[in-house]
Amino acid sequence: MGKRALLVNDSRFESLILKDMLNQIGYDVEIADEFDAIYEIEQFEPNIVIVNYIMQKTRGDKLIKNIKSSIPTTKCLLSSSNSIKKENIDEDIDGVLHTPVSLFTLKDSLKRIGEKEDVIQFIGKEKKEININFCPYCASSLDDFNEGIVFCPYCGEIIKDKVLNSK
Repeated sequence: MGKRALLVNDSRFESLILKDMLNQIGYDVEIADEFDAIYEIEQFEPNIVIVNYIMQKTRGDKLIKNIKSSIPTTKCLLSSSNSIKKENIDEDIDGVLHTPVSLFTLKDSLKRIGEKEDVIQFIGKEKKEININFCPYCASSLDDFNEGIVFCPYCGEIIKDKVLNSK
């Protein structure tokens, strides 16, 4: 069973952008509104639920409290373009995702709440060692990062595709 994420947001546009980003890092994603959230969690069984803070009929922190009371093991991130600090919100919320978000920030937020990252190996006919010293998109130095880097920590672009396609 792969990684699954549920997005709860009344803005279809915001949901589609975040869905695309989560798909890029290996998540199967479903979208729900505030009315269907708990039903969708029970049906879809996501690893992570990302809930928008301000919606038409409720606030995300209240919805997360309801989700946690029904399914306490669910990991929940509260997303908002407002400046919300984790220490100022309910303890049921596992983290805050400030939007708009880059791929790097999204991955970092998921890692902070315990989501494991997929290890991607570069394998062709024979295993190749690929050293990436600079991002092919923004030209930032990557010398301080590990060899298995997939995303640029500066611009968030997927590096592995660019490197593999240029070989």
